[in-house]
Amino acid sequence: MRRSFIQILSITLTITLLVSPGFMRPLNADEDDYYFRLKKSWQYMQRVYEKINQHYVEEVDPYNLITAGIDGMLDELDPYTDFIEEEGQRRLKIITTGKYGGLGMEIGLRNGEIVVISPIENTPAKKMGIRAGDIIKEINGKSISGWSVRKVSAKMRGKIGTEVKLLIERPGIEETFEVTLERAEIVIEDIGYAGYIEEGTGYVSLNGFTNKSPEELRQALRELKYEGNLQRVILDLRDNPGGLLEAAVQIVNLFVEKDAPVVSTKGFREESHEFKTRFNPMLPNIPLVVMVNGGSASASEIVAGALQDLDRAVIMGEPTYGKGLVQKVYNLDKYKETKLKMTTAKYYIPSGRCIQKKDYGLHNEVFARDSSDTLDNEEHAYYTRNKRVVYDKGGIYPDIIVEDDSMSYFSLQLLKKNLLFDFAVQFHSNQPDWLDKNVVTDSILMAFREFGMQNEFKFDFQGHRELKRLKQIADNNQYSPEIKNLISELESKLNEQAKHAFDDNRQQIKKLLHLELVEKYAGRKARYKYTLKDDQQIARATEVLKDMSAYNDILAIQN
Repeated sequence: MRRSFIQILSITLTITLLVSPGFMRPLNADEDDYYFRLKKSWQYMQRVYEKINQHYVEEVDPYNLITAGIDGMLDELDPYTDFIEEEGQRRLKIITTGKYGGLGMEIGLRNGEIVVISPIENTPAKKMGIRAGDIIKEINGKSISGWSVRKVSAKMRGKIGTEVKLLIERPGIEETFEVTLERAEIVIEDIGYAGYIEEGTGYVSLNGFTNKSPEELRQALRELKYEGNLQRVILDLRDNPGGLLEAAVQIVNLFVEKDAPVVSTKGFREESHEFKTRFNPMLPNIPLVVMVNGGSASASEIVAGALQDLDRAVIMGEPTYGKGLVQKVYNLDKYKETKLKMTTAKYYIPSGRCIQKKDYGLHNEVFARDSSDTLDNEEHAYYTRNKRVVYDKGGIYPDIIVEDDSMSYFSLQLLKKNLLFDFAVQFHSNQPDWLDKNVVTDSILMAFREFGMQNEFKFDFQGHRELKRLKQIADNNQYSPEIKNLISELESKLNEQAKHAFDDNRQQIKKLLHLELVEKYAGRKARYKYTLKDDQQIARATEVLKDMSAYNDILAIQN
């Protein structure tokens, strides 16, 4: 029976491919050669499986082999084409709707343990007193030692109204304790934070594009208008990975007149489609800046690109990711949640530019452009509504480049090793009534330094491994004593500099520590608010919005 499985599969697939009306061979291909290669490939697949089935050292599950073959086939395409089984379908639903049945907590892996990073407001986790830093030891009486974050998340999600028992270990408390939580509908808010930067300048951070994003943004703008005199808006799409196309179109529609082009899709075998705004806008004339960076992708790039091409907003920040590939989801099994999410087309914004960067697959260079192209190559010049020149290089290039504040290597090491997070958890546990949340005093900073020493934090300067390797090469290859002395002298000086790294980065550490403490005491939204105070990109955006002459010049608006 096991031999006939692959034979039947191979015959079925071959017949399906050859007679299906959806199957088409590539244009201009030699027909005989194409079908010969197709037939041979199925024969090889069948014979390889037969040999494995007959001679492999252990029993082999045919399903696992075939799905591995599917994964290998899809690896030849782009990174967004996926074979999705049941758990993947649940994740896809969460991404598109922003809702799921669960407990409402962000978790992560810390020193081999599953740790609560942040409970979400108004969820079972928050209401039952789950805190950042809590360690989950068991779920429903079963140890989760060695489990991945994804596996734990899947176990905590489920049908609304059902119960989950967690065994919790909390820093500062000797005994573990058990809590029983009832799953509820968890709504992930797409609005990270909305408020006033200063009088008249409203700010909204959008974290995703689900089917509820447009209404959430509309409501946030309504509240800003109600709270004060809304004269200018900053829409922050930094690190927003995108989501639904329709959500992007509707968000553009909040600022752009009815029947304006937003985006079109074009594919090799797909019909072209154009998406336009359909309603009268909420804020058709208000000065607008859209913030982007390298983490802004897909729907974020549609919004930023359309508003740039329509000269409706100044785009600021850093170049975007360049993800302009359209995916459709196809059902593969009517009885199970098994689907194929496949790239079928590309996104093009109103000027005609393609959002997609040229290198999106390891092996697929069908759409690659000449790598020698430069940004100002006239071949890729396009024009906005007001005849400004923009370039097609994949992604969106801001009208004004403003680089983000760089983080020192020392600070990155503190974050990587979770010292800031762990200290904030301990501080919150020991001092639950900390009053002065606006200041990280020198005593708190010194307490953090002592905490790092107690946890044996060792800072290796940038290039430490490379220098160690160079010393080994020098020893193995009998370099001269003079060269070895130079290497040792360099290592000594760098070690001495590393001793002063904490003091050299004192101000940056204070800022990062303040953000961690604010989140532990006041929640994620409070952290957003305090982050903005020292955000140089936002400060520059505010300046541009307040200088209407400069704003109009950037967008080529005639006064």
